[in-house]
Amino acid sequence: MPGAPRKKTGRRGGKGAAPPSRPASPARRAAFAVLLRLEPTRERPRPPRPDALIARLEDAGGQPPNDRDRALARELIFGVLRRRRALDYALDSYSRRPVGKLDLPVRTALRLGLYQLRYLDRVPASAAVHESVSLAAASARPGAAGLVNAVLRAYLRADHPWPRAGGDRDLYLRAGLSYPDWMVDRCLGELGTEGARRRLEAGNRSPTVFLRVTRRLALEEVRKRLAQDGVETERFPIAPRCLRVTGGNPQDSSLYREGAIHVQDAGSQLVAWLLPVDGARRCLDACAAPGGKATILAERIEPRPLIAADLRPGRVALLDSTVRRLGAGNVLRLASDAARPAFAAATFDRILLDVPCSGLGTLARNPDIKWTASPARVRELAEAAGRIARAAADLLASGGMLLYSACSLEPEETTGALRGLLSRRPGLRQLSLADRLPEALAPLVDDQGALRLAPEDHGTDGYFAALLQRTDG
Repeated sequence: MPGAPRKKTGRRGGKGAAPPSRPASPARRAAFAVLLRLEPTRERPRPPRPDALIARLEDAGGQPPNDRDRALARELIFGVLRRRRALDYALDSYSRRPVGKLDLPVRTALRLGLYQLRYLDRVPASAAVHESVSLAAASARPGAAGLVNAVLRAYLRADHPWPRAGGDRDLYLRAGLSYPDWMVDRCLGELGTEGARRRLEAGNRSPTVFLRVTRRLALEEVRKRLAQDGVETERFPIAPRCLRVTGGNPQDSSLYREGAIHVQDAGSQLVAWLLPVDGARRCLDACAAPGGKATILAERIEPRPLIAADLRPGRVALLDSTVRRLGAGNVLRLASDAARPAFAAATFDRILLDVPCSGLGTLARNPDIKWTASPARVRELAEAAGRIARAAADLLASGGMLLYSACSLEPEETTGALRGLLSRRPGLRQLSLADRLPEALAPLVDDQGALRLAPEDHGTDGYFAALLQRTDG
């Protein structure tokens, strides 16, 4: 891959550089600590998820950071994850040692500093450099602070052509948009150059905040009350009770505290509306946590009960929290392995099955997946999804329907998994979802009748869904 003109620096200013006069700010120390834990290693190829670590942030005194520091820490964490390869590409131009060979604390301090210099206009350059030097000084071996200082100041002094869409297209897709080669190669093979560019650019956008409004209140009433709390919204037509947030923080609103709204991607909302429920007496959400889809389905069938299951007690606790906040009293929660369900065959009339998957449709929301996913991991998850789908299909009563969905558009987890299920369970047939959507949304359905939501086309997460019916006795 061609590189940018390299203006190398090593430890210029390192030996004689004075130590930082003050420690880094709480937000940057928090971001630094989280990013260190998020770096995949051979021993830990799948680190914790960023939001889980951010939720547990504490300062030196054991207290959670204030809202401002937490927000900045989150911006820095997700920004570095989203742009990691682009940052390393640029940093390689200003360091004698390749960034990948630097100690992890040094590498992380450099990425944080360059992210602020490149992408955060509101952060003064001097502050970005000083804070990164302070992080390196506190966490790395002697000389690290001088190295970080020299590399970042070299970046500020130099001409540094960043990979751009109008230049080397391959370099732009890989380094400029910051994706691993295997993801780029997949997109190119499936979508072509222009389609790959659109898909990869969509994965780097700041994710849209969507709200799902419970049935207790009318949509326009909710919009007016949110506006009074400083939250601006507009109707979003993909899902029936969906709003798109255009300004403000809905989680600070009284409606959120009352459980009248729920932050949930529009694609996720739509999936929960696709399963027909008329006449269904026994309904199951087989992989229900964190509970967004389950609580929509529960609203649609109340007062009939919905059994909502998930594998681990921690996931069930997350489901329970969502159910309680939204007041979904007809949801019965339990821990159950969807691949070995604790139910008799032919028990359910309707099953919602949102399979565990790679989550590659959610990169705008979860950029860490770029660096933890792999082709082998996608295949492994697809095989697990197939086992779960076969077990769920066996729970269907005659005439019952199962909605298979995944927040991924990868063939192994979507069309491939579906073909495998239909070949192993010949009593199933696929129904078209076109009949479940308004005419304006008909283009979302492919030739086989499955739903495909593409992030680059709709601004949502990427989703796949297919409706199946058991036709044998």
